[in-house]
Amino acid sequence: MLSTRLESDSRRRKVRKGTQSCWECKRRKVRCIFSSAEHAICNNCRRRGTACIGQELPDERPLSSSAEAVELKARLQRLEAFLEQSIHNARGEVIVEPPSSGAPTGRQDAQNPTPPGDTSTAPSQVSERSARKYDDVSRELIAAWPSENDLDTICGLPVGLSTPLYWAICTPYSGITGVEPPLPREMLQLPPPGSHPVLIARKLLVLGTFLQGVLPSTIRSLGSFEKTYRDIMTRVFDRATRLVTTNDELTGSAEGIECIMMEAMYQNYAGNLHRAWQATCRAAAVAQMLGLHRGLSSPSMKFLESETRARFRPEYICFRLVQMDRYLSLMLGLPQSSLESRFGTIKVAGVEHPMERMERIHCTIAGRILSRTDVEINDLAKVYEIDKLIQEAAAEMPPQWWLVPRFSDSAELLPDTMRIMDQFTHHHLLVRLHLPYMLRSSSDHLYDHCKITALNASREILSRFIIFRTSNPAHFYCRGTDFLAFVATTVMCLAHIDSRNKTPTNLGSPIMFLAHSRPADRGMMERTAEIIESMANASGTDPIATKLTRILRHLLVIEANAASGTVYSTSSCNADEGEHDGGLAQEGKGLRIHIPYFGTIHFEKGAISKSAQTEVENTGFIDPHQLAEQVDQHPTSHYPLASHMNDPIQFDQTLPELPIPLDFSHADENWDLQGIDIALFDSLFRGTGIDDDNQQTWIL
Repeated sequence: MLSTRLESDSRRRKVRKGTQSCWECKRRKVRCIFSSAEHAICNNCRRRGTACIGQELPDERPLSSSAEAVELKARLQRLEAFLEQSIHNARGEVIVEPPSSGAPTGRQDAQNPTPPGDTSTAPSQVSERSARKYDDVSRELIAAWPSENDLDTICGLPVGLSTPLYWAICTPYSGITGVEPPLPREMLQLPPPGSHPVLIARKLLVLGTFLQGVLPSTIRSLGSFEKTYRDIMTRVFDRATRLVTTNDELTGSAEGIECIMMEAMYQNYAGNLHRAWQATCRAAAVAQMLGLHRGLSSPSMKFLESETRARFRPEYICFRLVQMDRYLSLMLGLPQSSLESRFGTIKVAGVEHPMERMERIHCTIAGRILSRTDVEINDLAKVYEIDKLIQEAAAEMPPQWWLVPRFSDSAELLPDTMRIMDQFTHHHLLVRLHLPYMLRSSSDHLYDHCKITALNASREILSRFIIFRTSNPAHFYCRGTDFLAFVATTVMCLAHIDSRNKTPTNLGSPIMFLAHSRPADRGMMERTAEIIESMANASGTDPIATKLTRILRHLLVIEANAASGTVYSTSSCNADEGEHDGGLAQEGKGLRIHIPYFGTIHFEKGAISKSAQTEVENTGFIDPHQLAEQVDQHPTSHYPLASHMNDPIQFDQTLPELPIPLDFSHADENWDLQGIDIALFDSLFRGTGIDDDNQQTWIL
């Protein structure tokens, strides 16, 4: 040991005081500059890929430049990098990967040798090329960050309900209960220079989610900053997803999973449910690759910063991934993925927080609803079994927790937001469970329980939707609640139409009580349609809100006619008619409601039928605003469309342009509305296609 130290000292040269440049910079007569004191290689040597040797050591240039020597050097560097990575994986160590750190070969401080397990710098020069590539990615990400003046304005904006949700997406309730969420200025700060691109992208996604919840009234009052705000929100999200979350080379870490989950949350809140589902699938793939189901002991687990490792709970992240997948699958009518089979059964026992226990039960229920076959749908015993499980989930929370939050106390913003989201989920599961029986009819009222349960759950959804949207009218935030309100309104309309069409032999049906609850139900449905329509008018370019408004207005008119005594029967048509939202059929005696990209429901006055319509003649369109005015201006008993049951329905065939601008070039919005429609009406018509012993009829 002593001889080795003496030999090392003898090799060191005495240099003039203040000399810091390396041999290569001295030969080229350029200034030797280091990015930071921790870097062992100067900027010039890193750029050229040359060895950075300080003048205190002998100048040992390569003696051979032959191809064999170059190949041998490259092989040794690859072997060194492989061994370094193997050691880290075996120990499960935190790997911090600053992309601009450079390679530790060449110049090193002899007085401060690097310890064996230190991973603060890249393992070898083999990563120089990728480091430079990541430097470019980091620069592009940072360039998307707003200026200090814009950031000051953003931090002062009231953002409604979106502020705390990003903070809670990857943190269990036990870690956030009683803890104040960070202030906007604290969370909207870029990571230190030299940070990994994933850490920078995470901050961009936080900023994008933050801006989603900004109140429209506030933005309009800012004048010229309104366009800047929209540009910043779009830019930071697009830059983070284009460069990082969709790049498999960068997302292979715990922080990468968090970024993809935040992308899914952003897309879900924006109403892009298909893209949210795709992002969830990508996050699940990365989680499987890292062995998340094995916990922190997995040799594949990788972290970019120690703070993430300290709070990261793999089992909780697996649960959140399964939960997001099942929610989106229910909304879009897609089959659930096999996430649970890979990550294990959702655990309920041992979970301390009651809200988390309830959410896990909800997740299990969603999986059972998604996996139902046609035979199981016809088995009411299975339905009541799942219904009992939903009751057990509700029992996890105290009775007053189920009251509608008012969002009046800013200190309770986070718990109120999480509370109403769980309430939406609970009642949506009830609707989905009993939805296949809404169009069934039987002489012994076999399905009345299902119809009443679906109706009550829909009523609960609408009452919460009105409070939620009134308290948080942000246009870009949580569009999934708009879809839930659409489903709930459709179910309520069908229930009220069905209750008015009972034959004298069915007058004893419990569902006949709906005549007394109709005024309040009608008020909620009209208010819901107004809220969604106001969102379409406020944005000017919102195909989702525009189409939802059209369909809801048509359904409200039909429900009003049924309340006035009109009897309707229904049939379905699977043919796609393009963008038509409604029209006349059968010489003006029928009304069709077209569901984009799914098909048409045909409402016919008078006789009862159970036929599948395959072709509907297009004789005219219905202006939802004209129909809405008829609904608003006339009492229930004086709707002009219901005054003569057997007369043709009269509509103006030369209607003016709608005041809501229609832009159907947004493929993503149409795509998502298509999924919602298919999921809803597939559930409805799956139930009607299964006969039972009671000779049910398909009647509205």
